[in-house]
Amino acid sequence: MSNPGSAHPALSDAALRETLDLLGTVVANMAGKLDRHGQILADVQKATTESRDAAQAAKAHSDPQRYGRHIGQELDRALDATLDRLKTLQSGFATDRQETRRSLNDLVRQEEAVLQHLRDDLEEAGRWKRRIPFIAIFGLALALGLTIALPRFFAGNGVGCAVLGGEWLRGPETGKQACVFYAG
Repeated sequence: MSNPGSAHPALSDAALRETLDLLGTVVANMAGKLDRHGQILADVQKATTESRDAAQAAKAHSDPQRYGRHIGQELDRALDATLDRLKTLQSGFATDRQETRRSLNDLVRQEEAVLQHLRDDLEEAGRWKRRIPFIAIFGLALALGLTIALPRFFAGNGVGCAVLGGEWLRGPETGKQACVFYAG
């Protein structure tokens, strides 16, 4: 991601919203998983409390050494499933962390690509901005030149003269041909 002290322009509102939406989704997913883990831990605590209560009741009603091994085995069986679930959840957390890291890296790469594209667009716009005065001068010179040269070119031959609405005539004194326009 960009450093706050860098010279990169800030993200657009749409890019920030998209990034925040993605981060919100990741946080919501993690919060849901943490809630499920909390429930599992509450279940484990409840099972542990019930097992402890059962062990104390058995001790009170029987020989502790005789039933101690039996209670230990039962506790191991009861806790094995819960511990297995906890191990599975822990590996799920590791996978989620990796996926989140990958997603964040993808977002960073996309952000950098968008910023580079914006920088390139700004540079291109700057180049065109510097060219505008020259283009305007060239356009003005071309328009002025065509304003002067085009009617003269059209009037220089019979077809062009007819297009302009004139008539191609030969002068009686000089014998030169000219495009003549009559008022009328």
